[in-house]
Amino acid sequence: MSDDGDDERRTPPGIVARLRATMREMLEGEVELLDTLADRLDVTVQRWADATGLRRLVADEGPDRLCALGEPVELSARIGTLRRAVADEIAFVEVLDDDGERELARARPDRDGLAAAVTMPDAAGVHRVVARVVGRSGHAFEESVTELALHVVDDAPVLLVDAELALAPPPELAERLDHLLARGWVVAFFDLASEARRPLVRDAMSRLLASEHALLDHSGDVDELAAMGEAFLRTFAVIVLRRLRARGVGVGWVVVANDDALLGCEAEGIPASMALPPAVDAALDADGAAALDAAESAVRDFHAARRAAEAEGRGVERRLDLVTRATRREGNLFRFELDNRRAREAVFAAIEGAERQLLVQVYILEASRFTDHLAVRLVRAARRGVRVRLIVDALYSRDSVLGLSNPLVRGLADEEGIEVVSGDPILGVGDLDLMRLKNRDHRKLVVADDRVAFVSGRNAGDPYYTGFDEVAIFDHTPHVHVPWLDAHVEVRGPLLADVQRSFLGAWTRSGGAPFEVGEPEPVGTSAGRLVVHHGVDDANGLLAYEALFDGAKDHVYILNDFPVVASLASAARRAVRRGVRVVFLTGSALARRADGTFFDGPKYRELFEHFTKHRLEPLLEAGVEVYEVQTPPHPDVVARGGVVRPYVHAKLVSVDGKVASSGSANLDVTASYWEREANVVVEDPSVVEALEAELETWVRGGVRLDVESEAWRKEAVQRELVARFWPSLVYS
Repeated sequence: MSDDGDDERRTPPGIVARLRATMREMLEGEVELLDTLADRLDVTVQRWADATGLRRLVADEGPDRLCALGEPVELSARIGTLRRAVADEIAFVEVLDDDGERELARARPDRDGLAAAVTMPDAAGVHRVVARVVGRSGHAFEESVTELALHVVDDAPVLLVDAELALAPPPELAERLDHLLARGWVVAFFDLASEARRPLVRDAMSRLLASEHALLDHSGDVDELAAMGEAFLRTFAVIVLRRLRARGVGVGWVVVANDDALLGCEAEGIPASMALPPAVDAALDADGAAALDAAESAVRDFHAARRAAEAEGRGVERRLDLVTRATRREGNLFRFELDNRRAREAVFAAIEGAERQLLVQVYILEASRFTDHLAVRLVRAARRGVRVRLIVDALYSRDSVLGLSNPLVRGLADEEGIEVVSGDPILGVGDLDLMRLKNRDHRKLVVADDRVAFVSGRNAGDPYYTGFDEVAIFDHTPHVHVPWLDAHVEVRGPLLADVQRSFLGAWTRSGGAPFEVGEPEPVGTSAGRLVVHHGVDDANGLLAYEALFDGAKDHVYILNDFPVVASLASAARRAVRRGVRVVFLTGSALARRADGTFFDGPKYRELFEHFTKHRLEPLLEAGVEVYEVQTPPHPDVVARGGVVRPYVHAKLVSVDGKVASSGSANLDVTASYWEREANVVVEDPSVVEALEAELETWVRGGVRLDVESEAWRKEAVQRELVARFWPSLVYS
């Protein structure tokens, strides 16, 4: 293996690293002897750790994978602290039936010991894969770090079985599974429990069936959900099913052990039951055989539609259909807007042009010059006869919270013709529970008549609607005066009705009276869909982002500045390993000068900045290009360097110049699982290419982050400390 300086820097500090460095200095060029000694040192460390019962510091089990033939799949393994000291790479090796082996892929472990690599399975069946440490000398240890099952399926229908039924199998379950296997079905198991119990379930599976099968559990893609508890089994089931189907797995039937999981499967249109039919022989059980016939037919249709979509270049569109259930609308006009000044002018023009109805929803409405201008325009609209409806989030707009009220909100409510509701109020100490505090409505919408809508990331405040060319900044300007980079999508056409329905759902949920939704006529040629995430009931926003990442062929742009949730970080790494260019545009939670120093601002924003960058480090190491955006030079910016590295509040993903999404949903765990969100996904190359040209301008003017740079190393201690002590209840 290479002995260059980059490899040396990747070695974690510790006794092994120090011993190696000493040997290098002593031997000075005796490379062959050095490698021999290093090889022996690697083996000694392994044997010592294994013999002394320290396996928990050495190894961790990797997750099984269930995937479709021809779909790229990610293999992963996590190694313990001791093995990180000697590991250069992790080799993923398939153990063949004839006792032979073949290497599938290699990957370097990251700072947390996680190694992940992408491979393309070339044969259906259950493949036994072992992960082995490859030392700095190139020696691959014989003892595996972990073993996992790579279960590859072709067009066969797949039966998913709840692990609870393997642990306590009902009578004749094994016989019924054997019937299905003989009929040509594939059987795999899934575990929705949050606790780690893989060895226990595996042992039960081996007693139930003689052959090996995959076990899907929380050690894989859904690790963020483990702390959410048993109450979310329906959500778990929906996520598992949608992910599998989006990746080409034809799930035909699910056997569950929980009523909530059963409801989740039925909501997805997948046949599910607490037990399998007693027989598959039509002579013995005609009803059961007919049900299985129908399930097999549905799986054949599923694969036919998948192949047709791929052949027609509609792979991403189909993934979005499967994971979001959002209707694709034709005949629209869309415009992405990243410039705060133009965004303000467009929203104000729409309000001033309204003749019948205005719908406004924001998460935060705070005292600011912008809010004063917004309020004046809403009041003028109401006084000329326009029906104005306003929704604010009670907690984050500080209205109807433990007796407190927001005078701006109450002032608008006092105006005749303006109706106001504060969503999810906190009326007493009984409302101070985790669900009430985290399951908020984060959507930001403005709708004027049936003409135009804005689906946005912008709240009602100055940072979101003030242009970078409208402020004067010197070295001692407070952070709060520096605008943020944000985005919205302007919508005209039939999709506008879906935006109105999203508002209507939030309005009536908060006690507002129902109103009629218009159905605008086609006005353009663009297709798009509104993806609405209803909080803990689904994961539509998260799965939409995953679908975009997994469907990318050439490149992905991400514009966001929130801690990336683990499953989206994994999807970004998968894209890089497929050869996709992934560009992440981020900012600084506490604005920086050109030299990287912070402007004056709240300490919590500096801590949040370190926490966010800590989450980005594994992506940097995996090959994601990460840039901090910088504002263009301006005569009124005289801070050191003449530019500013602002906070990025936009939530935007664009793929291959064909599909782009923007709205209220960040790429963090809060948006992915807890809060209610709305994003518009635009499927029109002419619109998306123009957006990506603008994003590339920000890339060229940005500062590329480099884990080997002095600037990055300078804040390493802060990142590690904040990541270690950050209160996950506040923000995870």
